[in-house]
Amino acid sequence: MRVRFDRVTKRFGAHAALKDVTLDVESGEFLVLLGPSGCGKTTLLRLVAGLETAESGSIVFGDRVVSGLPPAERDVAMVFQNYALYPHLTAFQNIAFPLTARGVAATDIRVRVAEAAERLDLASCLDRRPAQLSGGQQQRVALARALVRNPAVYLMDEPLSNLDAQLRVHTRSDIKRLQQELGTTTIYVTHDQEEAMTLGRRIAVLRSGAIEQIGAPLELYRAPATRFVAEFLGSPRINIWPATVSHADAIAALGLGWRVSPERRAGLTRASRIVAGVRPEHIRIETAPSPVSVEARVDVVEPIGNDTIVTLSREGARIVARHSGEAAFDPGSSVWVAVEGDRALLFDADTGVRIG
Repeated sequence: MRVRFDRVTKRFGAHAALKDVTLDVESGEFLVLLGPSGCGKTTLLRLVAGLETAESGSIVFGDRVVSGLPPAERDVAMVFQNYALYPHLTAFQNIAFPLTARGVAATDIRVRVAEAAERLDLASCLDRRPAQLSGGQQQRVALARALVRNPAVYLMDEPLSNLDAQLRVHTRSDIKRLQQELGTTTIYVTHDQEEAMTLGRRIAVLRSGAIEQIGAPLELYRAPATRFVAEFLGSPRINIWPATVSHADAIAALGLGWRVSPERRAGLTRASRIVAGVRPEHIRIETAPSPVSVEARVDVVEPIGNDTIVTLSREGARIVARHSGEAAFDPGSSVWVAVEGDRALLFDADTGVRIG
């Protein structure tokens, strides 16, 4: 089912939670709404579900405008952050609840609940109540309850935020596998950029009630339209430094310099001030000086397995680098750093728009 938002605006008193949002979600697509708390992503999801009413604009399912329809007539299933399970019912009864409420025959209910439980590895838990289930099992019961509905659209509001790190990864994989198998249009809300990058076919980044950028995960990571998107995606966060154009095609920042390709030069003349954005993986740490490196002091070394995150300082500025493999750097020691200039991003310091 295709879902279309056409200039949707929502206010709470004087506060505009959503501002003129236009967005198409293709049939069968897994779209992630990503942004910080208060950016409007959950409000947008609640508008789709019919739990909120827009001030203006319309929401369309296929060719049908659903903006004025009550939730029961929209054929959507929603998975909440807090699971929303009935504590006095067993897992089977919780999963079956939407079918029971619709008067589905008992034999059909048993079949559909069994199928959903099998998909989510819940077959051995169906006779237990929520208090007897782990957090991961409770979340899978909530997913199974949505699954048995076989709706036109799935809506998921930060469903993994209450799980520990290992369970988040496992359940995230379950959600992606299920969506690929079912091919049902899914709109997923999160503030976690790792979840967004791994789950979504496309990501819509929201900021202060408006869409900042929409695109495939790697497109947003490699070619962010704005500084906000560049800083929101990526862990560790992208390095941002004041920069200058030393001459027609060269950039200087923190004493580092690099050439700008011809296709990226045009935007430099339009900005009065610029900043450079460099991902940690695009900074090289060297143990000896070179013509393209500058000296920096090692502040913190954080081994994370195959990589090591190294935080350095130079001229009062912070530099974060991702170093592959083990790093035998001592805090307080000096090293030399260089930038992969062709991978650096340039932004207008006043507007935040990427210019190169």
